Amino acid sequence: MPRKRGNRGSTSRSQLIEEALISLDRSRGPLFHEKETTAGSRPDGQRDPVRCRRPENKMRISELEAVDIARAFSEKPHLGGKEREVLERVAQSLSFIGDTDKPQRFDCPLLEDGKCMVHRIAKPIECLAELPDGSFSAEGRRSLERRDQLNQDLFASRWEFKAIPLMLAHYMMDREGPANGKSGSTLRKEQKRNQLRKTSRNIDPRQGTGPAR
Repeated sequence: MPRKRGNRGSTSRSQLIEEALISLDRSRGPLFHEKETTAGSRPDGQRDPVRCRRPENKMRISELEAVDIARAFSEKPHLGGKEREVLERVAQSLSFIGDTDKPQRFDCPLLEDGKCMVHRIAKPIECLAELPDGSFSAEGRRSLERRDQLNQDLFASRWEFKAIPLMLAHYMMDREGPANGKSGSTLRKEQKRNQLRKTSRNIDPRQGTGPAR
């Protein structure tokens, strides 16, 4: 898996990761909207917690999603102090699943009080895209394809797709690697604010529209 490299290379790599995380977060928007309009979905868009536990849960995530989740736990205020608890649940799962990319049954370590801890900030794409009957809509499939393409562009042939505990065990304990930084949802909000500021500076305050002279 990728590691930080020297100064110049690290800066370039960091920018690529941030761009990919923003794009990943953007892919979640249509899926949240879909949840709001799909029959059988919970009002809050969360999955049925039964499907996040053994024996039903076999969810796997990609490198980029694991990076996003790890970053969220390091910088989101409401997740402060929760990392240790999650890692304890990760350790419990690792005691009975193997280091393989095949689907395996486990209790999701991100499930707390029946809800996903990263639901609105770093939700795995497949968890969000999966419909109540276990299928995927055209929108969901597009988001999954986008996720895979982002990983391919960033990690080439080195990216992996494994059970959530396996991926989190690596990235939540590697603070010197790609998991060091802001999550995609935070980066995307900052990008929007910067764009608004840039737009406001280019508006003529006397006319309300058009570039200032």
